[in-house]
Amino acid sequence: MAGSQEFWEGRYRAAAAEGSSLWGREPNGWIAEQAAGLATGHAADLGAGEGRNAFWLAERDWSVEAVDFSAVAVAGMAEEAALRRLPVAATVGDVTAWTAEQPVDLAVLCYLQLPPDALAAAIGAAARALRPGGVLLGIWHDRLDVERGLAGTMSPAIRTTPDETAAMAVAAGLTAELSGRRDREVDGGLACDCLLVARA
Repeated sequence: MAGSQEFWEGRYRAAAAEGSSLWGREPNGWIAEQAAGLATGHAADLGAGEGRNAFWLAERDWSVEAVDFSAVAVAGMAEEAALRRLPVAATVGDVTAWTAEQPVDLAVLCYLQLPPDALAAAIGAAARALRPGGVLLGIWHDRLDVERGLAGTMSPAIRTTPDETAAMAVAAGLTAELSGRRDREVDGGLACDCLLVARA
């Protein structure tokens, strides 16, 4: 089933066998743009996948907890972190029930596509981990893609909107500083990202 742990284990295992990457090595451009202006500290990357954002942060003097439910992805991250001597602690975990090892200055949720209750739980977990003044950066595939016919096989149930993610952040005790959308050119038209910047 697309979106299940077994599904992603299979995708990451196939990519590793081919020596390739599902998401590439470069960080998400919007996450990098937002994080570039922040003072460095301790970060958490929730739903880190192969670690592209975690490694980018670590290269810029952040220490990073990188959490994903795929043991294959986490093993790859841990191996790369060790080879590159980067301060990335990669762990297998459920981001909806995650507890930080120490307070974090930055929490990143990059295309962490979950049903509403689970997404609210993940945002809540990130909010509890943030130290006062800490920042949450979130980017998701927006439900608007469904209307545009660009949703592919991804269920509308695991897409979200700025109003929904901002409300989840506020319910978790954060202040939403930016809540909006941006368009991205993709094959077939413009895809829409849902954006959130929130602060503890």
